[in-house]
Amino acid sequence: MSDDPLSKFTSRVRPKPEAVSPPQPTLPPSLVHHEADGREPYEAFDNKIRAMNIEVRCFRTGLSYSIPYGHMGGILFEFVTGKRLKFTGGGFGVAIEGRNLRDILLALNLHTCGFIQEFSPAHHIVPQPVDPAAPFIERIDVEVLRPTKLDGSARPPEADKP
Repeated sequence: MSDDPLSKFTSRVRPKPEAVSPPQPTLPPSLVHHEADGREPYEAFDNKIRAMNIEVRCFRTGLSYSIPYGHMGGILFEFVTGKRLKFTGGGFGVAIEGRNLRDILLALNLHTCGFIQEFSPAHHIVPQPVDPAAPFIERIDVEVLRPTKLDGSARPPEADKP
């Protein structure tokens, strides 16, 4: 009767066999994201699609700066060594020191960089194994280029004179 092509339509509803869940794949220990003591794995920057601002995170000072891409000026990059990157935007001058910073330059040029952050041993762990080609930021310095009042209006230049 199983050879009859109509038997599947004329027979009563048969119980379905129990679905067996496939085994969950496990990652090798070197690729598992560990969080030690509440610290996150370090990433120098983040790529986003059509980022409107770039967030510059300075863990030494505890300050974060959000700079609109529309207000950014020129970008200076030490291409021979790949260790220094500087740009201006939103009244700030940003100086970045580290290694392998070319990917960050590319993300800035394409307006896809969501954030840039320096390494802080108190907040980050270095993912293992260490990728020697990955960007690593040792220090970020942010300088105010255009002094402003707390209400956001610009201070006149004569206010700085004695």
